[in-house]
Amino acid sequence: MPAPHRIFNLPPWSFAVATAALFSSLHIAAILASGAGHTPLHNPVGLAVLSVTTWGSGAPVTGRDAAPLLAAFVPYALAKAVLVGLMTVCVAGACRTAAPGRRTAMLAGQLACVTVLDALPLHVLLAAQLAMLLPLRAGLAWLAAQYLLGVLVDVFLVLDMAGRVKASPQWSMLAYLSLERTVLAAAFLFGRLVLRERRMRLALASAHAQILATQSLLGETVRGAERMRIARDLHDTMGHHLTALNLHLDLATRQAGAAGAPPASLATARQIGTSLLAQVRGVVSQTRQDQSVDLAEAVRMLCAGLPTLRTELHIDAAASLHPATVAHALFCCIQEAVTNTLRHAGASRLTVELTSVGNMTVARIADDGHGRPATEGNGLRGMRERLAEVGGELHRPAAPRGFVLELRVPRAGVPA
Repeated sequence: MPAPHRIFNLPPWSFAVATAALFSSLHIAAILASGAGHTPLHNPVGLAVLSVTTWGSGAPVTGRDAAPLLAAFVPYALAKAVLVGLMTVCVAGACRTAAPGRRTAMLAGQLACVTVLDALPLHVLLAAQLAMLLPLRAGLAWLAAQYLLGVLVDVFLVLDMAGRVKASPQWSMLAYLSLERTVLAAAFLFGRLVLRERRMRLALASAHAQILATQSLLGETVRGAERMRIARDLHDTMGHHLTALNLHLDLATRQAGAAGAPPASLATARQIGTSLLAQVRGVVSQTRQDQSVDLAEAVRMLCAGLPTLRTELHIDAAASLHPATVAHALFCCIQEAVTNTLRHAGASRLTVELTSVGNMTVARIADDGHGRPATEGNGLRGMRERLAEVGGELHRPAAPRGFVLELRVPRAGVPA
């Protein structure tokens, strides 16, 4: 069942797409607001459109040529709109995909678009994405490539303008533009800070969910121990006193029989004492046998507190009750599997199932993340060892997508 408090939450990638769409809309709106003949076309897209629209004229176009600028306005606006739309698609693809190769391709497409568009706000958005989507070293390498490409575009534009107006290149303008692009480093740092804060918040939420789930399981164990203590006290006090009472009633019955017919009330008291002792012993025996711990509430609390995963939980009633040792081992393994999904899988959906198969309980944890790890780490080995202590076993079945773990434990635990 999906956690109710996350139904109306927006996924994190939607904010990046909304920001890209906002910046793109403002970029196109600025072009349309300037109008034909007033929109600066001295940028990679504008120069490409001018080259196409003035093909065959033979004369270079300068900023004083009104006719070519008017003819190039509509194709220029359409080209910009297509590029910003493609960039927005790349933003969505880079943020949503979990596959490293596909994410790299989407980021490369976005880098190409923002380089051609040559708009600083779009460069800032890409720098923040690089910080949040890539490891630190890879992100810094991409940031350096983005900065160098931008500087090369500035150099080309400065030299092109000097050739068109037959003047010396404006190196001071190039220095200013290159210095202006250092804002990308600030955007990258901001992205890393946002990523760090999000990871800390998710870790805190996960730890809180684990604490609540452990507290629930501990409460079940404590209640079982308290019932056992009461049963022992009941057996050690009332049981012994009732036994002594029945012995004295037997003695009183024999003594009364030696002197004549024993009173009926004495026989009734003897029967009541024997029945009461049998009931006390039955309650004690039932309490000793019924020491199962219910896992259902603890697993529900664990899955309900995961802020980034849409969780589906299915628990059979027969599969939720186990001896304390089996319940503890199974819960710890489920907890470890969920933690691995949060840290390493990059998943958006998690399914936890507890079913009863014969005398075994099968816990199945499946996600839609990166898939099977290449090697079995300490977490999986620890889970395998923990299950072996209670007679269980760990399986890693193949799945078409994501990663699946199956935990099998006997409901009665390891026989003595």
